[in-house]
Amino acid sequence: MVTVQNKNVYRLGRERAEQQEHHSILYWCITGFVLAFLMIAPFQTALFYGSSAKYEGPIYTSMVWAAVVLLLLVVYLYSRWQWKEQRDLYAVAVWGVPLGYLLSLLSAVTRHHAENLLLFHVMYAVFFLMGLWLARNRFGHAAIRYGIVCSAYAVVVFCLLNVFGNVYFYDAVMKQGEELRLTSVFQYANAFAGFLIIPLLCCLHLIISSRRWYVTAIHAVMLVPVLLSFFLTLSRGGLVMLPFILLAFLPFMAFAKQIRFFLYLVIGGVASLLITDKIRDIASKVLDTMAARRGPDFKVKDTLSFFDSLSFAGWSTLLAASTLAALVIVLLHRFGMPWLDKGLSRLSRAKFSNLYIPVLIVFGLALGVFLVASKSFVVNVLPEALSSRIQSINLQQHSVLERFTMYRDTFKALQDYPLFGAGGNAWAVLYPQYANNPYTVSQVHSFLLQYMVETGIVGVLILLAFIGSILVLFAKRYFAGRSEADGERDLLFYAVVVAILLHSLMDFEMSYVFVSAIVFLSLGGLASGFSAPLRPRGETFKWVKSKYVFPLFLGIVSVLFLITSFIHWSADRQYARALQLAGEGKSLNEVLVPLDKALELQPNNLYYALTRVNFMEQVYKQTQNEAYYKEGTKWLDSIKKTEPYDRSVFEAGYNHYMLGNKQEEALALMEDGLRRFPWVIGMYERAAMLHLQLGEKARQSGMKKVADSHWTAGIELHQEVLARQKKLESLPKGQMAGSPFDITPGFSLTLGQIYYISGDAGKAAELLAATADERLDAEISKSGTRWYLAALKKAGKPDESLYERFTAKYPEEKNEIESIVSFVL
Repeated sequence: MVTVQNKNVYRLGRERAEQQEHHSILYWCITGFVLAFLMIAPFQTALFYGSSAKYEGPIYTSMVWAAVVLLLLVVYLYSRWQWKEQRDLYAVAVWGVPLGYLLSLLSAVTRHHAENLLLFHVMYAVFFLMGLWLARNRFGHAAIRYGIVCSAYAVVVFCLLNVFGNVYFYDAVMKQGEELRLTSVFQYANAFAGFLIIPLLCCLHLIISSRRWYVTAIHAVMLVPVLLSFFLTLSRGGLVMLPFILLAFLPFMAFAKQIRFFLYLVIGGVASLLITDKIRDIASKVLDTMAARRGPDFKVKDTLSFFDSLSFAGWSTLLAASTLAALVIVLLHRFGMPWLDKGLSRLSRAKFSNLYIPVLIVFGLALGVFLVASKSFVVNVLPEALSSRIQSINLQQHSVLERFTMYRDTFKALQDYPLFGAGGNAWAVLYPQYANNPYTVSQVHSFLLQYMVETGIVGVLILLAFIGSILVLFAKRYFAGRSEADGERDLLFYAVVVAILLHSLMDFEMSYVFVSAIVFLSLGGLASGFSAPLRPRGETFKWVKSKYVFPLFLGIVSVLFLITSFIHWSADRQYARALQLAGEGKSLNEVLVPLDKALELQPNNLYYALTRVNFMEQVYKQTQNEAYYKEGTKWLDSIKKTEPYDRSVFEAGYNHYMLGNKQEEALALMEDGLRRFPWVIGMYERAAMLHLQLGEKARQSGMKKVADSHWTAGIELHQEVLARQKKLESLPKGQMAGSPFDITPGFSLTLGQIYYISGDAGKAAELLAATADERLDAEISKSGTRWYLAALKKAGKPDESLYERFTAKYPEEKNEIESIVSFVL
């Protein structure tokens, strides 16, 4: 009895303290940052991190603000931190996630990106802490919940504004062939589809749990826009993963609420499908109009008015469908559902009743597979574009086969970097050397596998243990019988986590910093409810339990994070200023001032260094002053040390050597490139050209053995290309090979010359036949035809007709052809 009393006193004291937290100015500042981030960050391309400097600025800005907030959090926790509850353990455990990226720096293949990914995961840990502390009281919990929901709704509305031409964001609506697809702020349809599952689950959950008709109406009105957007992404991955996400989400709802969930989903789905084709046709016409008005900066100033005939037709159709569906849902929810709940009350109280619907979903999945495979009429009644996408879902579909190939290739990379991985963004720079065929994909299309390549077995186990333990503990607490209201509130956080993480198993929306941030924010929201006392309460790790150790650790991290983030942000501002001055035509000295400041702040940034090299090369071309060439060489050698695998650094090195007429160095680099980029046909073409040129140079210098070695190497390149082309023939029937891996006319010309000089005129003629075409580039056509005619004559198979036509057009070529025929090595 005494124990129960002590527990109640402890609980009541904790609740009183949490209720007073939102009176703190620091608490309001942190909450304000979270809400501002949720409403601003999505419209910065959702803070996508790609292999380009243009994506870095908005992310660095977010990092600086997150670092400031972490400092505020340190001050906030200084007098509040206590090592007493399970959630306090997670405040420490989350730092294992950035630790995985810190360890990966030991074997990072790209220093710049590895450091960035480490900083991003420090920021994710900050978002987790914000969710962990803000959601401890009802005000903070509600602020984050509704902030996420409003942010998701805003992304949907923004997409529809683009659909109907009222605003224009490049590729928010795009065409792939004849298919129109919605991408919104993500500029990638599959990422938008995965994100849309968040507002879909939240919308339906809020409708079901609301007790006020106007709250029901607000969310019911959004149901059709969300579902319409989801259908128009034409995402096969979204359609495939949605049932599995529902399987993970629905068991947390009572049977009667699951019935409501599906009933409202069907109402919204039918209303959406009825207008899908019409909205798609309107969107297609609007997109054509916007494309015609788009300027060279990919912006449209003259967007459509809401009262434009096209825009008005779209909005009126959507609003009519949304309003009608919302009205039906509100009436059912107000008058029909109480009756339904009463009728199902006995069934709802049955053991495992929350699993009845999930079991039906499993059977529904099996039935759906059968209907798709048999091309049932049920599929054919769907909108045309959606129907064709659904019918194309099968394990032999090209995107599935390509994903499986890529997934297998990630394990090849893991074998070389098993323990700590290859560092942040490793896949983007490493995949060419592990690729089974010439695909071009800088994202793995699986968050877990990409994370594995970046952080190795250690990092991925830390992540799985962290996220898995939160989800397991949440489920145990949820089903342990705590208050229904608390459980329903936490379900919104769970919806975010399960929607994104499950969908990201087969796509890369976690590469959007905004998406990753809200996942960790929601994980923090889930963990905030873990208020059970820690056990055992012995003297183990007594130093950790000190109220000052963790705030001190956070203080050190926050200072380092703020300094580093500010350096990155300042460097990005200076770089942007340098590009602006260059675009305005300012002098080199003026442009180099901010650029050199950027490089001083971030010497390992490959984008800044390569821009410096490019500027030096431009001036060298104009002045032929060797000092500029040497300056470019210095910066190029510097960045090669930290970015040895990056394709852009490799290409810059090749161009630099060729500019300086350093063919031997260029060939050595190209031979290294053939090992790292074995599926890039241009590598073979350039290597063959260098072997031809250096072989001819050696021949003229009387070094016959050296010349012969170059001819032999050129022929071996041809054999390697043929072997790889043979390998591509073994790909499954439905799988696309990727980038072209064919012998180009220019490559044929080079190889034909090498074979001819090596004494195989017949093989030379076979290859050079592809160059004797007037539709080709004039230089290749003229030179190729010349060598082709010479090779035919040398092989004893002259083409008199072609010879007459060619020499009639170019009389001087007679002597050139005879010179080649009489050539003796």
